[in-house]
Formats: sequence, structure tokens, C-alpha cells
Amino acid sequence: MAPLLSSGLPLPAPAARARRAFTRVVPARTAWGSLASARLAARHAVLPRVAGMRGTLRSVTRFSGALVCAAALTTVSARALAQSLRAPAPPLSASSGESAGDLRAWLVRIRDAAVRSNYVGTIVNSTGTSVVSSRVGHFFDGHGTLERIDALDGEPRSMLRVNDEVRTLWPRYRVAVIEPADPRAAFPALVSGNEKHIPDFYELHVQPAQRIAGHDADRLLLKARDDSRFDHVIWADHATGLLLRVDVQLAGRTLESSGFSDVNIGVKPDAAAVYNELHRADGFRVVRPAIEHTKLDAEGWSMQASLLPPGFMALDCVRRALDLPGDAAGQARVLQAIWSDGITHVSLFIEPFQPQRHRSEGLTVIGATHTLTRRVNDMWLTAVGDVPPAALDQFVRALEHK
Repeated sequence: MAPLLSSGLPLPAPAARARRAFTRVVPARTAWGSLASARLAARHAVLPRVAGMRGTLRSVTRFSGALVCAAALTTVSARALAQSLRAPAPPLSASSGESAGDLRAWLVRIRDAAVRSNYVGTIVNSTGTSVVSSRVGHFFDGHGTLERIDALDGEPRSMLRVNDEVRTLWPRYRVAVIEPADPRAAFPALVSGNEKHIPDFYELHVQPAQRIAGHDADRLLLKARDDSRFDHVIWADHATGLLLRVDVQLAGRTLESSGFSDVNIGVKPDAAAVYNELHRADGFRVVRPAIEHTKLDAEGWSMQASLLPPGFMALDCVRRALDLPGDAAGQARVLQAIWSDGITHVSLFIEPFQPQRHRSEGLTVIGATHTLTRRVNDMWLTAVGDVPPAALDQFVRALEHK
């Protein structure tokens, strides 16, 4: 559950202050992530960026520029949506391992509920060393998506999403960061890309139902089939399939948890909650991080597929400007490549080595998020993901310069 890490265009002074304030607020997660993970705010401290603020908000709760007004549901669309959300859950059983088809059915139901449900609630993210909460409202009218996430801890900030465009507002600095939505799933979404191959790497175990955030919930264990990923325990609302909580575990020990402390599902779409906040940001300084989609091989790099952990597929690759002070501002570039096994993500950042910035190699662990930094010749590599350290090391060793 990891966000994009670097900052994009050189920032004006207020925006730079906002970024510094942000990095003080959150402990050392990356990338948008994203994601909301899209999940640990700690990921953003590796290569701080204003654009990454959106990922933190998503995770604490893991486009077109046109702002299309989300009207209230029509009678027809409301009826169709209600019927889809009441689709029955896959049959429960107490067997030690469910079929691949059962797991896919659960994942599809959870994915659709995250997109199509209308809900308002409070999301709490805990890493064992920190707890961060945010208020989220998600609205879907059958045609478009509106979302608002307000951080309840640290520096005041709001993330506003209209379809595929995301604006992160920092009112104290009067800065608005505008960027596309992250391709990675963030809570309460779970699946990135296609769920087809997820059963090859996770085994489904249905566990006794529980009550979460005031809702009856189906509890499922997605047990990793190898040492390249962690187990996930998930709780999904029995009535709708909306994900209520997910714990990332290793040998039964919870490393990180994200979930609702309260949530009202099935609310009426509230476009005003998003658009009124957007209008209050009139006059803010606008920052649009420069992001270029590319491919590793087009940038002179390749991955030795035989060295990669099994199941991780390339999800995206972007190049962006680093936020550096003085004459270097906007000149240095960082390349970010993202892989996913459908449930978790790994980001690999490649940038020129700079001794004043890159002081030591090593491994940082916060919750389930591991960050590995390493110098390779004149380049600096940063691997970030909710995977064991050995898996990150495989990504770094698999990278080759042509």
C-alpha cells in the first residue's frame, strides 16, 4: 500500500514550507502509496514531495481537469446501484483453504463496493509506533466519483477527488497541489489491477465473522504462499462487501492496521461537501508536479525477471522533477517504477547520487512498510513496499543499467 514519492516542479516558498511541515507531521511511508497502499505516511519521508501528501491522506484513512458535478442519484440509478451492492456474499465455509474461484469472488465484491458504495466515516491507521486518523466521504452516482478526505491529526490538509483529478489543499500555506489519482489501490480499496492471479500467491481462509465499526463483517485471511509478501486479514461488511479493516501480519503478529472506527454506508451523495471546499481554495497558489509516464527500458534500465519475487507485475513508471533548493531546483529527475501482486505494491526510485542528500545506505522499518536505500555506482536506489526486506533486496538486485 505505497504513494509516489518525489515532489515534482520546484515549489514556491509557501509550498516548500508546506512540504517541510508535512514531513515533520508524519513519521518517515512513501508513495501515494497508493493509498492509498495506497498506506503508511512513513513512506513519504524517503523522497519528500508535496504530491505525496495525497497518498498519505488516502493511506491513513493507501484525470481530467473538468469538475463534473455529482448530482443526487436518480430513481433508476439508485435502484440499480442498491441491487448491485446487495449482491450476496460468496458462500462461507470452515475449510482450511478455499478455492481460487472463491477468493476471486470475494475480491471482486470488495473492489466493486469500494468504488460504488456511498459512505462517510473515520479511518484510523496504526503502525504500532503511531496512530493517524482522517475523515473520509466517498460518493458515487453511477457515472462519476467524488471524495473528500480531511486529516484529523497534524498539519490541517484536505484531499479532494473529482473523478481522476486530486487536489490536496494546505490551508495554512494557501497551497493547492493538483495531480492525477494514483493507480494503486488504497483503503478501503484492496485490489490493484486484475485479481486473476492473486490466488496463485495468496490462499483464502474464511474465519469466524466479527463486528467491526458497528457492522457485521465477514473475516478472511489471505495467507501468503511464499516469503515474498505478508499475510492480510480483512474484514468486509457482510451486507455490502465494503472493506472495514485490513491488518498486515507476519506469523500472526500485526505489523500495521487500517480500518474504520465508524462508518455510515449508503448515505446520499453529497457533492457540496467536495465543491464547497474547492471554492474555499480560490486564490490558493497552485502546484502541478511535473509527471511524465515512461518505461524503464526507455530510460536505459531493465529488470532481470528471473530475480524478481514471483507474482509482481509492472504497474506504472513515471519520471518527475525533484524538489531541490537553489540552482539545482527542477534539474534533477527521479524515476519511479511500481510493481504489484494485486494486493501489495513495491516502488523503486532511481536518481543520481548526491552526497549532500544521500548520506547512508540501510533499511528503515515502520509498520509493514520497509524502505531499502543503496548506492549503485553513481546512482541512488530507494525501494519501498509492504513486503519483507528480502523481497525489496530482490528488486534492487534485479535492476540493470543498459
